[in-house]
Amino acid sequence: MLRDILVLPEITALRIPAGWAPEGTQLSQLVDLLHANGVAMILEVAGSLADTPKSLLGICDGLHAANVEDLVSLRKTVGSDMPVGCLCTNRDDAMKSGESGADYVAFPPGDLELVKWWSSVMELPGVAENIRNTEDASSAITAGADFLAIPLQFDGKDAERFSAMAVLAAG
Repeated sequence: MLRDILVLPEITALRIPAGWAPEGTQLSQLVDLLHANGVAMILEVAGSLADTPKSLLGICDGLHAANVEDLVSLRKTVGSDMPVGCLCTNRDDAMKSGESGADYVAFPPGDLELVKWWSSVMELPGVAENIRNTEDASSAITAGADFLAIPLQFDGKDAERFSAMAVLAAG
């Protein structure tokens, strides 16, 4: 199922949730699949890197922080060599994340006003979080989101849902 989604050219990254630690064969199969499709592996970090599995840190393509404070800490730790983004729930945090070296800023589900404001005044890419259907995708794109964070639902319809949203995003 993941294989069917990753081939879509609009899929640019897969965010690995904090606390998920694949090992051995599962991890190398995932990495091979991502690389074969040109998809980046972004690792969600909860708090500090100390709590993050070392097996993932060495192979991820970027990090995602839960808030601007964690972003500041991560940026100090990893420097500018690794892309880092974060979730921002208000304008102040979004501005601070940009000033602190974020490579992208993600916005809470449904906060289209924040997405619209950000896209109208900033060049740093904005991500609309938790896009679950084509209506959400259309609204986020209209608001100016550069990327859509679409969670896998593992209901047997993910490939169909992603394909529909990819067509919408490409249009």
